[in-house]
Amino acid sequence: MGECSFVEQGGRLKILKNGAIQPTPFLDISAQIKSGGEAGLLGLAFHPGFANAASPGFGKFYTYQTEEPTGMADFTVPKSTAFANQSVITEWQASAANADVADSGKRRDLMRIDHPQGNHNGGKIAFRPSDGYLYIATGDGGAGNDVGDGHTPDIGNAQDTSTVLGKILRIDPLAPSLTSGSPNSVSANGSYRVPNDNPFVGSAGVDEIFAYGLRNPFRFSFDATTDRLIVGDVGQNAVEEVDIVERGKNYGWHRKEGSFLFNPSNGSISPDPNPNPAFTNPVLEYGHKNGISVIGGYVYRGTRVPALVGKYVFADFLNPATGSGRLFYSDLASRRIKDLGLSDNRQIGDSTIKSFGEDPAGELYIVADAGGSTGGKILKISPITVAPALVNLSTRARVGTGDNVVIAGFILTGSASKDIVLRGLGPSLTAGGQPIPGRLSNPKISVFENTGALLAANDDWRTSPKRQQIVNKRLAPSDSRESATLLSLQPGAFTAVLNGAGGESGIGLVELYDVEQNAPANAVNISTRSRVGSGDNVMIGGFIIGGSQQQRLMVRAIGPSLASRGVGEPLQDPTLEIVNSSGTTIATNDNWRTDQASEIDASGLAPSDDAESAIIRTVGAGSYTAIVRGAGGSAGVGLVEVYRLGQ
Repeated sequence: MGECSFVEQGGRLKILKNGAIQPTPFLDISAQIKSGGEAGLLGLAFHPGFANAASPGFGKFYTYQTEEPTGMADFTVPKSTAFANQSVITEWQASAANADVADSGKRRDLMRIDHPQGNHNGGKIAFRPSDGYLYIATGDGGAGNDVGDGHTPDIGNAQDTSTVLGKILRIDPLAPSLTSGSPNSVSANGSYRVPNDNPFVGSAGVDEIFAYGLRNPFRFSFDATTDRLIVGDVGQNAVEEVDIVERGKNYGWHRKEGSFLFNPSNGSISPDPNPNPAFTNPVLEYGHKNGISVIGGYVYRGTRVPALVGKYVFADFLNPATGSGRLFYSDLASRRIKDLGLSDNRQIGDSTIKSFGEDPAGELYIVADAGGSTGGKILKISPITVAPALVNLSTRARVGTGDNVVIAGFILTGSASKDIVLRGLGPSLTAGGQPIPGRLSNPKISVFENTGALLAANDDWRTSPKRQQIVNKRLAPSDSRESATLLSLQPGAFTAVLNGAGGESGIGLVELYDVEQNAPANAVNISTRSRVGSGDNVMIGGFIIGGSQQQRLMVRAIGPSLASRGVGEPLQDPTLEIVNSSGTTIATNDNWRTDQASEIDASGLAPSDDAESAIIRTVGAGSYTAIVRGAGGSAGVGLVEVYRLGQ
């Protein structure tokens, strides 16, 4: 075979060799399958003995595809009308004369499954390294809620162990004649063997079932280190879930959607106050504000991206907020889900995400689709280039109480952890060499993950356990009442909150310093929310560009749209000014559509309200200041943001 193989939904299996897709498909069954929507060539697995001439699996590989329902089904369900398609598991043989093509004349079908409707076909197949068996993911039969014609009344197909729909199946796919010494029984159709420790062997239920209660387990994988089977099960209307699937367990569908009770009569969910121990809840779940169809991935076991080692990398097909796919990662044990940013906070462009791949070194690949016949692409998750860019980000604003504290959000992207220092200043603030009137007398800073979990808090920097390191970095505040903390953070989104330690108000400054500029991670965004007034009470965002390369930035001033996020008294017409270190104004904007509208639109970061301001500029190394005011001297809660768009 070649360096990389992949399938096209339309029915072709192709090889990527030496960076080029081979002109001749390894296998082309486009004329034999039914494709479109959720149907087509959905799964591929090479036998563990594919490259071993002494193995009975030598040269053998397997596909999962949907076909017209014309063949004799091995598994069916009662249905009053015609089936939409059949799910077919097929064994193929590589050509003896040319290892880069299959012998299409040596097709051997292992099983055909009647499928009531055209959706929820499942489709993933894979061999488990620890037992060598083939695992097969099947959907619940389609339609919605696992009800209707072709679905078992009252309990649905996924809960019915007399059908293979809505299950993970496990078989030994080799022809029984090649495994004559096996203790496993031959299947009813004589095409494969069934492991004798499958949970329903010798009892009521289909022998091939390994686990059940799944809706549409479209993608799954085995962790190379722990051997865990991790399944992404696509939800109905409300919840997407990731399950650790074990032998004989029931994952709840259609009695549950995620950890919630599910009502199949109307598709609604409700909290489960007394979980039934017969159902296994997911290890991860999220709602449909964050995605619509989970795409199961892999636990990263490569070496090129240290920040991801041991983390489960997965995705959602479509982020409703952006119209493109969304990448996640989790350590599973904490059950926390984090966004995985790619290349300077750009995720996946305009593509949806359909699958993942893994190479022998444990490095991961993303299968994305921008639509059309040529919109597919394969992306490799790789470490970012070390490029010091936004090495300091700061915002000065009036610190109040309640919703009027200063809230600074920042994003780190990259492939390793990064040390940063966060400071909250007040007493030492000056302007023109003179103390600023009304400055915050005792600032306190708190740092949170995007999950809301508190990472660190400090009131008076000399009490910090990292005090000496802060001194060594020459970032110790000049007043002991000011705050500072040093953190080693993995890539992700974070929030720093600056408030008065005793509830007092005043002008304060929150700062972020990149103190590990050689690490393969970058600060790409900071956004600070506070009340904007006049005079010294305007909001001032400072940022320093490091390195020797110019950087393309977007700076935004947000106000009216904050109301939709529940913020009271938003600044109705924010204006924006960018000033360089010499005090020279290099750009201004009031209402973003008046200047650079097409460029701002193309960035994907256009403000949602025309009264808000935005500027894109390419700037060199140095210090810059972004000043947010209210047009006409107006006041209100505003947000200043700095995004690194790239070089």
